[in-house]
Amino acid sequence: MKGTHTGRTTLATVALVFLLGRIALADPYAARPSWSAPEALLPPWTPVTVQEKASEVRVGVWGREYRFAGAPLPVAVSTAGAEILAGPMRLLGTVDGKSITWQRGGNLVQRHDPQQAVVCGWQANETLLTNTTCATEFDGMMRVGLVIAAQQASPKLQKLWLEVPLRPEHATLYHYWPGRWGSAANSGALPEQGLSLSFHPFVWLGWEDGGLAWFAESDQGWQPGDAGHAIEVVRQGDETVLRVHLLDAPPTRLPITFTFGFQATPVKPMPRDFHDWQICHGASYGMETRPFQEGSARSALDRAAELGVKTLIFHENWTPIQNYWETTREEELKKLVAACHQRGIKLLLYFGYELSTLASEWAQMSDEVLVKTPEGGFTGGYHRQPEQRDYIVCYQSRWGERLAEGIAQALDRYGFDGVYLDGTIEPFACANERHGCGYRAADGSLHPTYPIFAVRRLMQRLYAITRPRHGLVNAHQSTCCMTPTLAFCDSYWDGEQFQGGELAGDPLGHLPLAAFRAEFMGANFGVPCEFLVYEKPPTWTFDHALAFTLLHDVRVRPGGVNATLERMSPIWEVQHRFGVQSAEWHPYWSNAGLVKAQPASVLVSFYLSRAGSTPGPGALLVISNLSATEAVEAQVVLDLAALGLTGDLKATDALTGEHLASGGGKLTVPVSPVRMRMVEVQADAGRSQ
Repeated sequence: MKGTHTGRTTLATVALVFLLGRIALADPYAARPSWSAPEALLPPWTPVTVQEKASEVRVGVWGREYRFAGAPLPVAVSTAGAEILAGPMRLLGTVDGKSITWQRGGNLVQRHDPQQAVVCGWQANETLLTNTTCATEFDGMMRVGLVIAAQQASPKLQKLWLEVPLRPEHATLYHYWPGRWGSAANSGALPEQGLSLSFHPFVWLGWEDGGLAWFAESDQGWQPGDAGHAIEVVRQGDETVLRVHLLDAPPTRLPITFTFGFQATPVKPMPRDFHDWQICHGASYGMETRPFQEGSARSALDRAAELGVKTLIFHENWTPIQNYWETTREEELKKLVAACHQRGIKLLLYFGYELSTLASEWAQMSDEVLVKTPEGGFTGGYHRQPEQRDYIVCYQSRWGERLAEGIAQALDRYGFDGVYLDGTIEPFACANERHGCGYRAADGSLHPTYPIFAVRRLMQRLYAITRPRHGLVNAHQSTCCMTPTLAFCDSYWDGEQFQGGELAGDPLGHLPLAAFRAEFMGANFGVPCEFLVYEKPPTWTFDHALAFTLLHDVRVRPGGVNATLERMSPIWEVQHRFGVQSAEWHPYWSNAGLVKAQPASVLVSFYLSRAGSTPGPGALLVISNLSATEAVEAQVVLDLAALGLTGDLKATDALTGEHLASGGGKLTVPVSPVRMRMVEVQADAGRSQ
């Protein structure tokens, strides 16, 4: 991908596209800024489809379908080629001491256009009425407004649960947010005993290829019997059930309304070229002229290009004011942008989640736009140079619109190629009533809300701004794969929660493989991921991390024109030479019929290039020894016939060129503790090295 700006649109053009792309429909939930309606369709999404039959409504988006049939909530959800529900979503409860039995129900399509379909539903008996409005947008995000009303005077509603029954094979992994810094406890394999959580605004259940997210901005109106068990995941028979305790006690009044959402994943197809983005973190002013080492005639930028960098990220110091869209070094920035483009490199600039005390808007806007705790305090307070304090801003406020407009102006003014977003996708808990966050409980106490939909609207706009410029949106977050906001990112960078050295010495103990597959892989969400490494030598280094990441088709991002880039560059080259972007990916958790490895600490994932494809038949193996203490002689056996490889096997270390002992589909590979080796195998009929 080239860092070109052919066909750059102006801010005015983008605004016109927003206006003409969709006639804004009235929001059934709340007033929103005019730019917040679903944007005009952009690749890779396809228009929302609706099929109506006598007794059902099918809403289709890219790769997924939600089916409604005589009930207020979906009765079936398909994604990643699988039907994932074990039965209809359901509302269970008791009224007047008896279990609720719904006697009738139905659905209608209120409206439909390429960006959104709104399906209304109802379910009723002689005592209660349930109404829903399910608004599904083109990325599969469904916003649900649920109303419970009385059919007769003063029914005694004692309990109301939302249950989502999933097929167990499609609910083997979980991820929820907020997580806990220093831990992967919010991601992993679903325990046999299930999960019990206090209110969390985001819960995802799924498997390596897909899943289903549930989310809500707050627990307003909820009355769980035990606050620590407001959300549960329970195994019962042939179902794995997500259970939301909306009411375990009578509500103070009826009707009562709850707002939440669903989103089946992956949210979009994985981009076929993401391996070729080759991202490096660590751009700086003057790197186009500064020697990459003492006495060299080549600049640091020249060296980055030589080592294969295609995307450079300039961190917060591109501007003197944190999270701002203007710099006092405009000419230097434009020179860097031009120098990057001359070398075929895209340049992304940093934007975050804070408002600086150095910003001109602080005096006029800070009290209105900042995140506040229920006690009225600000959160954050990051220090940086030049001297300033930076506090977390809330994108429910007008700062979201101001930031989006500022970024659009900066893209046109400076000519860079996209944005690196530091925590921007996270809907931080906020109780600032001045911009509509927080809610008051019956006792008058103030509780925070999580502005998921506001952050989502910001991300939609940033994606729409960058896409016509052939730019990228890269999000840095840790512990938070919030799919309604992550959907509008091209990739994400995760792993900072381990900056305290938690992975040193015992990486599997703190980051189990199931946790990696749930949070750090990206394919289950439809957004490529890279891993962030804070090295703690000698027991946790860039090389240790590669033993984990490459098993999952995930890379470690280098942090500058330094040793980490020197280490990553040959891996990029190997993957590019083999053509991994067009090869079949066979990961360790699903390839048992094709490859076997011993001892138990050794896992193998591989890319397969079949006969007739470019560059020809062969396999590129990632062989990882995850033992923290023992070096091994890995014994790997390939089923050559099943792989379409004929003749005697030839094996070569793809990074060093070393020939490895092999024969008849068997090879022996020495591997150090927590290390990986990339091995290219070919048969006599395969391609030459």
